[in-house]
Amino acid sequence: MDAKKAQSKGKRWQAIAESAAKQSKRTIIPQIRQPLSFQEALQESLKLDVVLVPYENERGMDATREIIHGIKRGQSIGIFIGPEGGFAPEEIAQVTKREAMYKISLGRRILRTETAGLATLAMLVYELDD
Repeated sequence: MDAKKAQSKGKRWQAIAESAAKQSKRTIIPQIRQPLSFQEALQESLKLDVVLVPYENERGMDATREIIHGIKRGQSIGIFIGPEGGFAPEEIAQVTKREAMYKISLGRRILRTETAGLATLAMLVYELDD
């Protein structure tokens, strides 16, 4: 994506985030940044307390429940959603090496990219929202 197009899309995405935050009565409006490469995202994830990586080959939901139950209120959480076709094996190998990155399952079905993020957020809201 060229710089002009990236800037235009960034403004549009920020407007959508602001509108959605107001509609859902959020007190914090998410800040939209330009897309990152996988390596850049790994570096950024070091700033977070917990990073969840939905992965279609991960063990069952019991492990996912255990990981989500272990998240404490107030911890910063990141979610890595893979592209259509999933993460490459070498990307998953890098996730496995990181201490605060957890591969989780979203169930027996493989979800589309746009659905996987929503499913992960729904699980987090169910567990962490009061």
